Amino acid sequence: MKDGDAIRPDGGLPAASRTALRGPAVRRLLALRAGKKLTAVHVRVAADALRVSERTVWRWLATAQSDETATANPGARSRVDARFTVTPEVRGLLALWKGNVRAVHRELVLRAARQSPPAAAPSLTTLHRAIRRDLTPGERAGLAGGERAARKHDVFLARPRGWRNQVWETDHMQAAVLVDVDGKARRPWITWFTDCSTNAVTGVAARRGIRRGSRCWPRCAPRSCVRNLTARSAACPRRYGWTVARTSCPGR
Repeated sequence: MKDGDAIRPDGGLPAASRTALRGPAVRRLLALRAGKKLTAVHVRVAADALRVSERTVWRWLATAQSDETATANPGARSRVDARFTVTPEVRGLLALWKGNVRAVHRELVLRAARQSPPAAAPSLTTLHRAIRRDLTPGERAGLAGGERAARKHDVFLARPRGWRNQVWETDHMQAAVLVDVDGKARRPWITWFTDCSTNAVTGVAARRGIRRGSRCWPRCAPRSCVRNLTARSAACPRRYGWTVARTSCPGR
């Protein structure tokens, strides 16, 4: 016998039995309501026997009143809610409403009502749950506050602030654009340096023949960037700091 099936010392029912009795209890309460004999005392007794709050029992009754299938297993999570995920449409609405989940939910309800026949929109709780599950903290912060807010969840410029040109932080990534290189469409690699103190871009270079991790990158990339130094920070740093490309950061 499992621990959940054992009789409680205080004489209460085991957890498995309480779950199995939810359906019969709700159906009995619905029968009392149909005969106009349901009182708060009936709900209180059922809640005490099932070890739930009276508010929970009233919510089960309201759900079963509109959906007869809910009487089979009251309190079970809906499969539709469990399958709801953040779609590109939801992402677009989050960006439009700057991370306001309640405003996004209102928009989803309106769009569902305009469909023919009207579709079911996710509840506000389900939407919150899906956003927390499917979006990283950096993505949520970026949708609400922009790129600078998302940067706080990244390794970018995470070094302690020093003096100007003390440390440069560099990044190397492949651009998501195609350029014509000798008649072939290629994605160029871009390398840039940022002063950790002033957040100024001190150098940038775009090359087509350097891959991340190649032996020539540590030599060629800084050399190309130094040729393109901005006038604001035209000096060599005391040391370089290396970071990971933004597109591959696990926290984003």
